[in-house]
Amino acid sequence: MSRLIEELSRQEMQAIIQEMLDKRNRNNDKKWIEIVEDYDLECSPEVLRKLSVGVNFASDAGMKLGSGDNLDRNYAERQKLYDLQRKIRQDMRELSRTELICEHIDSAIQSLPKIDMQIKRASLNNSNCSLVLGIGDFHYGADFKVADLYGKVINKYNSFVFENRMRTLLTKIVDIVDKEKPNELVIMIVGDMIDGLLRQSQLQRLEYGVVESTMKLAETLTYWLISLEEEIGIPIRVYSVRGNHGEIRPLGSKAGQFPEENMERIVMHYLFARFLGQESVKIAQNDSPMVQVVNVCGYQFLLTHGQDSSIESMAKDCVNLYHKPIDVFMVGHLHKSQSFVSGIMPDTNIYVERIPSLCGVDPYAQSKGYGALPGATAMTIEEGLGIKCVYPIVLK
Repeated sequence: MSRLIEELSRQEMQAIIQEMLDKRNRNNDKKWIEIVEDYDLECSPEVLRKLSVGVNFASDAGMKLGSGDNLDRNYAERQKLYDLQRKIRQDMRELSRTELICEHIDSAIQSLPKIDMQIKRASLNNSNCSLVLGIGDFHYGADFKVADLYGKVINKYNSFVFENRMRTLLTKIVDIVDKEKPNELVIMIVGDMIDGLLRQSQLQRLEYGVVESTMKLAETLTYWLISLEEEIGIPIRVYSVRGNHGEIRPLGSKAGQFPEENMERIVMHYLFARFLGQESVKIAQNDSPMVQVVNVCGYQFLLTHGQDSSIESMAKDCVNLYHKPIDVFMVGHLHKSQSFVSGIMPDTNIYVERIPSLCGVDPYAQSKGYGALPGATAMTIEEGLGIKCVYPIVLK
């Protein structure tokens, strides 16, 4: 079976280099085809002849290619330099690609109508209380139906259903704000906003392409936030972490190999640019990190999607690692509501709140035996008291 040149052994490599040098200096009568056949190479005689030109140049430059030690040393040094240059080029490509995408988004946003909102009734509200809204697992772009054992549809989902549920959620938040009169609304998005390409089966249930879904969701959230602010009239802060379904996983890569290639980052960059300069709606940052800490009334919330680690031990691990108090963990991923205590701090418990999904039970969750009705979770946080009241929100 023919071999590539790089598959030759060290001794064979030294021998063929010497033969190429001899051939170039007319000290070898062999034809190029004969050298190819002698070493059972996959390349053509013309490729080998062209390669010998570079070998000859290297020899004329003073490299002792015939010596095994020098050959190995020179090769190792060149390989180190090549690997370093390749890593630098890779990092620069990723940075440039991200910056280019963000620049195009910023440029496109300049042509959109300007957002101008004013805070209307903050002075009427309780200055010591904030309302936290936990939402996530939108899986925007997915189009599916889930049936029970008797064939009855228990959950139908697409972009139209998502928008209806968001309108219902807005109404429920307005009712809670009217009752609790908080001084601000803090929205925490716990990931999986986009239904990406984790598995081949997802291709059959995508309503739009991934890029189109990303842009449609970003603009839908923009106008939802505008409408929400107009209804509640208090400042809104928005934080987000990315989940696993936003990964695009290029070239057949596996989970976690390209963690930065996540379309949820684009959604948050879009929202950040759209609301830039607005006091009534503030997008925390123009990215969607894996983990984020949010301060609400002096209490520390840690946001993460929750797909990789045992949430029961993650709270304690984070406190031990960062030496910072974490009062509440906000996670998603399992498409169901769940509340429990995971470890203790000197003065308080570490509280874990798993947020239900906007999409509800999907075919994958059904196959794994988990999931619940679509929904969200709201809670009031009062300075000095912590969690005052929790509102489980069901969206049908």
